Amino acid sequence: MLILISSISSILAGMGIGGGAIFVLLSTMFVNFDQKEAQLLNLISFLSVSFGATIFNITNKEVDVKMAKKMLPFTVIGSLVGTYFFNKINEQKLSKYFTYFLLLIGIYEIISSVNKMKKEKNNTK
Repeated sequence: MLILISSISSILAGMGIGGGAIFVLLSTMFVNFDQKEAQLLNLISFLSVSFGATIFNITNKEVDVKMAKKMLPFTVIGSLVGTYFFNKINEQKLSKYFTYFLLLIGIYEIISSVNKMKKEKNNTK
């Protein structure tokens, strides 16, 4: 089961879709990892997936290197702040916040999809 979950989430992550959230969700549901363990394993797999995808995209000249350099300091700072809070928050609260996060992302995706369909429908008239 873990191999299947890892494969699916890695493919989605390589596509830039957010396979990490899928990995954490499925591994806590079906492999019985606790929230922190699932998130740590997700970070480990993210390193390999992101490294491979980044090299591939840079090679194909699909990365705005100037923008990436501008984003790098904020990414590092955000990672450090996230790590600090990850170590301070208890398991139940982390699980609750992750659930709220996924719910908000789901609502956003539904609304944006409906708006896109409406826009496409209006453009075909």
